[in-house]
Amino acid sequence: MEHTFDQAAALLGTGRNKLARQLRQLKMLDKHNMPAGPFRGKGIFVVKTGTYDHPTNGKTPYTKTLITDRGLELIRYRLPPNEEAPMHKQPATQPTGRVHDLGELTVINEDHDRCHHRVAMVVVFDSPEQAQACVKAGAVRLVPAMDLNPDATEAMRHGG
Repeated sequence: MEHTFDQAAALLGTGRNKLARQLRQLKMLDKHNMPAGPFRGKGIFVVKTGTYDHPTNGKTPYTKTLITDRGLELIRYRLPPNEEAPMHKQPATQPTGRVHDLGELTVINEDHDRCHHRVAMVVVFDSPEQAQACVKAGAVRLVPAMDLNPDATEAMRHGG
């Protein structure tokens, strides 16, 4: 699903202009609110183009930047915490995971492309339900890497 800046701002508990300003400060958008270099073609933003009838200039081209669900997750992670947001009540017993490995990691995707991460942590859970409980409790946050297949985060969220 794609969201306008108004819709995304509402979902993030902020205003449209403040969201756009923060995304420019994070260098995710350029000065024209278009995706900045590293964020183009990554499934984070979608740019729609078209024309409209201007009263004096005639047919005028326009572009509109939209934010995908995947982009919304990444933005939520990168934005500073909203001071007005209510704190989530933590459950009495926290689900746990074990650190399995810490260091460098190379991921090979379905197309046999490699992506090397210099800093990585592998956390192991006893079940998909325990991993989901950690995410829901806010103890673990899944953030799609820019080089991660967009479906991967969705699969992780649903225990796939």
